[in-house]
Amino acid sequence: MPFVQIADVSTATRRRLTPHRRLQVWEKTDGVCVLCECQIDGVRERWIIEHIRALELGGPDDFGNMGPAHEACALDKTRDDHRRTARAKRQKIRHIGADSAKRPLPYGKTSPWKRTLSGRVVPR
Repeated sequence: MPFVQIADVSTATRRRLTPHRRLQVWEKTDGVCVLCECQIDGVRERWIIEHIRALELGGPDDFGNMGPAHEACALDKTRDDHRRTARAKRQKIRHIGADSAKRPLPYGKTSPWKRTLSGRVVPR
């Protein structure tokens, strides 16, 4: 089996969101929430620019990944994104071996005791 180089998905840097960029994102979707697909009343409702795929999950910081969203919709999505990111980080830590075993093997390398070939238990 050939060796496959694994590319690490890192967090993209967030650029400053100017009023001009906010207007461009609003006009791209004509003021429709990208999460619930309802029309946003820009004067009466609070709305924010939301990354469709979160930056911490490898999403790019460009116009194709942004859209307006109701503040309540965005908070629910952000909560779910943080949960998914934390799980991915835990999996990565276990995968690369940076985590110590929670239940070490008895008489293993980290144990202060060892078992001899005759079966006796002696200190290391």
